[in-house]
Amino acid sequence: MVFWAAILVGALFVWMGIRLGFFQTWSLLFSIAIAIYLAVFLAPAVAECAPTSGAMSPYTLALSMAVIAGGCFALLYGASYVFLTAQFRVVFPAVFDILLAGGLGFLTGFLAFSFVALVLTISPVAENDLVAGVGLNPESQKTNIACIAWCCAKVHSVASSDAPEDAAQAAIDQLIEAAQGTRADEPDVNEPPLPQEPQAALLGP
Repeated sequence: MVFWAAILVGALFVWMGIRLGFFQTWSLLFSIAIAIYLAVFLAPAVAECAPTSGAMSPYTLALSMAVIAGGCFALLYGASYVFLTAQFRVVFPAVFDILLAGGLGFLTGFLAFSFVALVLTISPVAENDLVAGVGLNPESQKTNIACIAWCCAKVHSVASSDAPEDAAQAAIDQLIEAAQGTRADEPDVNEPPLPQEPQAALLGP
């Protein structure tokens, strides 16, 4: 279901891409791709620096991904709008502003929705019965995760020339395993407490 929802969101972004044009849609896709890449590779380090005690500790990794991605996207797209798209209007042929802009819009929507679904999958929200029925699990999101890994791999190949091809997929797998391990360490609130051994009575003189 997550895959088809991403397809629907991508179709909506096709319309938005055609309205924005090729140049602005490319800027939007670039900002989202960089933000997702930084979130995938930096979230574990940020989560380690965050406090892990308390009720919000299972959400630390997911919140780290969301904060990094949201902050980086705001900075990149804001800077792009202020210094590029709002200052210059680049005229492209109609095939660019319709076909290519629509294609980039679809990829933007599919990628953005897949990342949101991945963040929810990593968070304990995915353990809710209603949410789990939607398909927020790694097995149901193989295509969506593969799209995120492909996008991160493209950015990673530019950022590091000697980067292994599966570095992005390995980073995503590490995020999922770390989140599952964190949730496994959390005590089950529905499980009854273990009986305590009676203390020995103090003997008087």
